[in-house]
Amino acid sequence: MPRIQYEPQEYANMHFVYGECRGNANAAAALYRERYPNARHPDYRVFIRVHSCYSEGRIPGSGVGGSSAGRIANPDFEDMVLQEVEQDPSTSIRAVARRTGISKSTVHSILKRYKLHPFHVTRVQTLQPRDFHSRLRFCRQMLAKIEEDPQFFNKILWSDESTVKRDGYLNLHNLHSWELTNPHLVREDSCHLTGVSKHTSFKS
Repeated sequence: MPRIQYEPQEYANMHFVYGECRGNANAAAALYRERYPNARHPDYRVFIRVHSCYSEGRIPGSGVGGSSAGRIANPDFEDMVLQEVEQDPSTSIRAVARRTGISKSTVHSILKRYKLHPFHVTRVQTLQPRDFHSRLRFCRQMLAKIEEDPQFFNKILWSDESTVKRDGYLNLHNLHSWELTNPHLVREDSCHLTGVSKHTSFKS
């Protein structure tokens, strides 16, 4: 996808709005659309790119100026990498490098330049209507234990639960989304999947 070229004044306006929004690219894109309704409206990535150019002494859209150290050799690489991440936020650096032919170190540098982070997914347990009765029963049992022995919980040395499932193992480390800000993604898993669970506790 070819990169859109903007006029010098447009780049200046983008950088001004980006600074006004204290480096929040999404907010800058929204404010720019509001302030310049009849102009072309770049997405958040353009604001980060413009700021990066000015910070390195380069002129946005021209490739002129700045030191060659630490710069991306081919500007089209940025669009290729960002497009891959936009189409599949859960992709990996290795996968992007394999599909685009760009080195992993360059892919990582581009993502870092655009302040994209791989935010991980948090696994939570899905509660179903039948679960509430068992949880209420457990709470009542614990209250009864405390009535019998007020120090009951203090006597529990250790407890743990181990589950063997038939639906496979999910590696949460590989489950992420490349975003500017943490979207607080969660994955709900039922506790009633086919498998065997064993809960063990030791008390003095």
